Amino acid sequence: MKKFFSNFLLLISLLIISIVALPFNRITQWGFEVEFLRDNEMLVKAGIGGFALLLSVIFLFVSNHQYKELNTVKHITRNFASLPVFTYAIAIMANTAYLAYTVYKYFISTTAQQLIFFGSLGVILSLFIIGYFLVIEYNRVNNLGRVFRTFIMFEVIAVTAGLAYVNMKYRVGDNYSQIGSRYTILIIPLLLVIFILYQILVSKSSKSDLEIEELEKEVKEIRKNKGISESPSRQDGKKTVIVSKQQTIVSGEGNLDPTEMVFQDVTVDPEFAKTSNQENKPNSIEYYIEKPKMFKPLEPTFDELVSYVRELPQVVTKLDDDRITFYVDRKPFLVLMNYGNYYRMAFKYDLEQGIRLIIKYPTISKNKSTKDELWFKANNYGDIPKEVIYNIVKTAHSNYGN
Repeated sequence: MKKFFSNFLLLISLLIISIVALPFNRITQWGFEVEFLRDNEMLVKAGIGGFALLLSVIFLFVSNHQYKELNTVKHITRNFASLPVFTYAIAIMANTAYLAYTVYKYFISTTAQQLIFFGSLGVILSLFIIGYFLVIEYNRVNNLGRVFRTFIMFEVIAVTAGLAYVNMKYRVGDNYSQIGSRYTILIIPLLLVIFILYQILVSKSSKSDLEIEELEKEVKEIRKNKGISESPSRQDGKKTVIVSKQQTIVSGEGNLDPTEMVFQDVTVDPEFAKTSNQENKPNSIEYYIEKPKMFKPLEPTFDELVSYVRELPQVVTKLDDDRITFYVDRKPFLVLMNYGNYYRMAFKYDLEQGIRLIIKYPTISKNKSTKDELWFKANNYGDIPKEVIYNIVKTAHSNYGN
């Protein structure tokens, strides 16, 4: 009920804002008898723009508070913070495009006027494209990123309102009273249809978030049944968290020299259970073999590889302090560990294909920490081709993630 009421208020707000798309020169034809609207059109539309900005600022604070408390931003909060601004900008430019076309057709049939009309359409198309990505990314960035996006929205309203004012004052002018506007009322239901299409586009993202929330509940239930603490911290003091696809992961490891560290096998925990780090002992021949000190540029980089894996279907990401584990249906298929100038991959693979990789690439070997014979590991110093890296990930996901 609360969600329905919130969406209803959002819809009403957007309908009010979309009124700026209508010319007010003959507003009485739609049943509005208030002369103030007709005599103070620019002032009223500026006030509606201010209302859209006010919503943006209010819900900027709400979203930043939600991010601080919940480490995420609710979709309805994101929509209130961003959709009113872009609805206003699109509506005011729709009004500008209509007036520009009418002036070109009936009053000033010049190339310059025609360019103004097509330019208005171009601005509307740009608003759809830019607006979509800004809205979608609004709850994926941190608080500073949302502040930056709010400044962009201020600029969007300032630019579009300025263009509308200049067109009205210097191009339409005294012809405004003669312009017919009866059918422009259809712009409002058109914007409503666009809003519905937007809701359909983001529904897939919302469904994914819901699945992750359900998965987290299952994990907590498993922990509770097994008598494991529900604290987000592990026994070694390192934190672990399931990360939604809307959240950004950026690695921050410093460069490490493999000749000065003991290699530690990756332990994979198939049920998101706690794992204890193995002791850092020289129990492998790797410890005694000289490792190469020269590193090549990493292609893909660690962050690029993480982003690629997270875009694969049905992938759930679990972020620990020292590793990132990727799951499908709670079954792990890939673990990544970042060491700055190189990174490690532990992946589930076909035995025969894995042996072929070991023969061809010296830095790929059997992963000894897992009982399952189908787990391998690769240390990428930049000498493994990116095509091979991507193929390993895709094969591991398709064969063992489902």
